[in-house]
Amino acid sequence: MKKPWLEGIEVIDVNQAVPPWGGWFETLALTAVVMAASFFTEQQDPFRLEGGFPWPVLAPLLAGLRYGFVYAFVSALLILAMLGVAINQQWQAASGFPLAWAIGVLVVGMVAGEFRDTWGRRLHRLEGAYQYRAERLEEFTRSYQLLRLSHDRLEQTVANSGFSLREGIMRLQSGLETIDGLTQASFARLLEFVAEYAALTQACIAGLSGDRVDPGRVLATVGERFPIDESDPVVRAALESGELAVVNLVNERATDQNTLLVALPLADSTGDVHAILLVRSMPFFAFHEDNLKLIEVLAAHGVDHLRFGTATSSTARFIAAFERVRQDHARFGLDATLLRLTAATGDTAGFARLHGKLRSAVRGIDLIYMGRNQNGDKGELVIWILLPLTDIAGARAWMQREEGVLATATSELLAIGDVDPQAIRRLEPR
Repeated sequence: MKKPWLEGIEVIDVNQAVPPWGGWFETLALTAVVMAASFFTEQQDPFRLEGGFPWPVLAPLLAGLRYGFVYAFVSALLILAMLGVAINQQWQAASGFPLAWAIGVLVVGMVAGEFRDTWGRRLHRLEGAYQYRAERLEEFTRSYQLLRLSHDRLEQTVANSGFSLREGIMRLQSGLETIDGLTQASFARLLEFVAEYAALTQACIAGLSGDRVDPGRVLATVGERFPIDESDPVVRAALESGELAVVNLVNERATDQNTLLVALPLADSTGDVHAILLVRSMPFFAFHEDNLKLIEVLAAHGVDHLRFGTATSSTARFIAAFERVRQDHARFGLDATLLRLTAATGDTAGFARLHGKLRSAVRGIDLIYMGRNQNGDKGELVIWILLPLTDIAGARAWMQREEGVLATATSELLAIGDVDPQAIRRLEPR
């Protein structure tokens, strides 16, 4: 079968066997035709012994070039046999049998036949090497296509399987741990993390001028830089709503008017918008609701971490974290639990030791705070443990593991939706 890359090139299959009877029939017919033509053109000297070109030699020459040594040798023997008969019957004038002429005919036929056989063997070897390389190329092409297909499916599986939000927030906090403040460097670190986790290929964080995006103030970029159109429908929708805007949810004409897929105002838990995340390009398999929610949650937690980092008091950080998980619960239905621990009357030292033990027991994104809860004129010493992305059952399982530590205090477990926000907002340092 001719390969696609050999289209237009004539390929001779030397492995295709020629029927033996066909070769012998053609050799005999060719020899007979040559001798008949020779007799017809020169009846007195049909074998051209007296001079001129010995045309009968064409029969073994052509037979040898076409079929090989054996066919040329047989054709030459037939011509010599006919020469002997012609001399015996006096059809050919000769004083004796022309031995030199006979040897010449045999040599010409054998050389031509050997030449054909030598190149035939060489062609066989080349054809074998070609077939081997063609098979290897087909195997490589098949393997490459399977590898590319499996890689695409793996990317889709990874994208559609969903990342662990807990793992993402933990990695986000550890990546931003040494950075405080909403600076250009911190926004660049935040964008790199979100782009890696959510498979963004072309995105940027742009600054704001009042309630409008500032196209000339690009704080961070991933992928090739692109122009920002402040009149883009997705940008306008995001700034007007204060929430994530997606091209297919803005309006019917937005797809033809804009170049952006997603726009997300970067607001902290107090509602202050500091910049806007613009996404121009991302893989099609990553453009789905779960991944967009992942972008929104990670970006919000990152902004809070940068705004209320280590340079802020622990009270403000705890209140900001509470407001964030409360908003996550309201907007995305993400569970969170709050554990309230109160000390026995007057046991301040024991309560402080309990706080120290619990600080080493909380998980990666959990937050613990010790302060005084204002209740009338008396400030009650209290420990609050915020358990994001944890439902009541998960919180109880954690409490059972830490039962020995928690036994010294009175505990109250509250779902995030059942907590009075004012009770947290009134917290004061101890």
